[in-house]
Amino acid sequence: MNESEAKILAEPFVKAVVNCMADGNYQNIPQYAEFEVDTVESFQRDAEGYLEINQLSHFDGYDVPCNFNPHYQNGNEYHKFEVFLWKNNKGFSVDYDLTTNGDINDLTLQMDFFFQESGKLKAVVTDIHVL
Repeated sequence: MNESEAKILAEPFVKAVVNCMADGNYQNIPQYAEFEVDTVESFQRDAEGYLEINQLSHFDGYDVPCNFNPHYQNGNEYHKFEVFLWKNNKGFSVDYDLTTNGDINDLTLQMDFFFQESGKLKAVVTDIHVL
């Protein structure tokens, strides 16, 4: 599996979680992903607390374009959605940079994805991390 294939597998889960956050429907997130440590309530408290502290009104939905297009000297491109393959081939991790009004708000949704023996993919929210 390569990063592009992993992204295709993860995208419906990431999109659903991000849209739940954008709509304020945090209680629906467990329909799409488990929580590694947090409860839905503590995840919501942390996410909404971040918005309040930073005087932000909301998180954008998944399909809102990102206005951040830096020109890195080394030729790398910025990616709002990054995939990190695990060497043990048991899954992969994802970082998704959250935005507000198309601008990066420095909060990243982090998720792990595990390949199950049943052939299904298990999605787990591991953190919302300030970069």
